Amino acid sequence: MRKDQEALLGFFNEIINGENEEEQQMLYLTRQAIEHMRDRKSSYLSGFMGLRGEYLEDGTYRFEVPITPFMLNRHRTVHGGITASLADSVMGSLASRVSGHKVVTTEMNVHYLSPGTGDRLIATAELLRKGSHLCVCQCKIHNEEGRLVLAGSGNFFLLEPK
Repeated sequence: MRKDQEALLGFFNEIINGENEEEQQMLYLTRQAIEHMRDRKSSYLSGFMGLRGEYLEDGTYRFEVPITPFMLNRHRTVHGGITASLADSVMGSLASRVSGHKVVTTEMNVHYLSPGTGDRLIATAELLRKGSHLCVCQCKIHNEEGRLVLAGSGNFFLLEPK
């Protein structure tokens, strides 16, 4: 075993055997991110966030994710970049689902309306328009108590069919 690998194992053992639950949770989230990448060929960020979506009968797409230490800023609220990534992911998933294409974001607008606090975030996206080259979507992110955290919209360019 190389020295850097030994140092990494020692570091992990220190966390596992320690008393800091947030650090331990970060190790579990790292494992989750790697497994997510291996199983779903998705991004590590999606794995860290625990993204698992569902397409609903009303034509919307929904993610519900636990708020974890990975997501928090120094004020102990969900970092704005995380909520923006969640918005991008839920709208992009919807655009891909309804178009049958791989998609990339071409533009996104977000409005932060309240701090991301609580135990969970629920992101829901709806399609505004599907064209031959672009999908336009909007989304809202609430916490589990129903407080609106973010409202946003995005344009998604349609690449090759999935």
